[in-house]
Amino acid sequence: MDPQHLKTIETIAKRIASKYVFGYFDKEDIIQEAIIFGLEAYKKWDRKRPLENFISVHISNRLKNFKRDNYFRLGLEDSTPERKAHNESKKNLMIPIPINPNSLFEEYDLDIRDSIEFLLKRLPPLIKNDFLRMANSVSIPKGRRQVVVENVKEILGEDW
Repeated sequence: MDPQHLKTIETIAKRIASKYVFGYFDKEDIIQEAIIFGLEAYKKWDRKRPLENFISVHISNRLKNFKRDNYFRLGLEDSTPERKAHNESKKNLMIPIPINPNSLFEEYDLDIRDSIEFLLKRLPPLIKNDFLRMANSVSIPKGRRQVVVENVKEILGEDW
């Protein structure tokens, strides 16, 4: 594969992906799926036609199918027991598991407000904003979320 073609596929995937973000899939997940779809389509590309048009249409169609197949809508298509079980499994993936934040800090003998203050005093300044967003159930990108979790683990030590 020509490196310029790979770059074209990545550029198109990044441009199109934001239109198809849904449920528990964030933009980075959709970009990865789109790149995979583009690489699969590349094998079928007729070299007499423009690559950009072919790849964008193919990725768009595949992402529409992906969204349709993975999107969960309550109460629809529960007519068969298999379909109902399938929808229940999707529902379980999309609904966050309730966690008692106090249980994370029991060994430190802190309640949730104290535990947030405990971490805020120790977190690097650039991480504090994302940590507060997570503490208030605001969604942040996976990469930044991972950085916050790593910092919290480091502060809390081995027992995390």
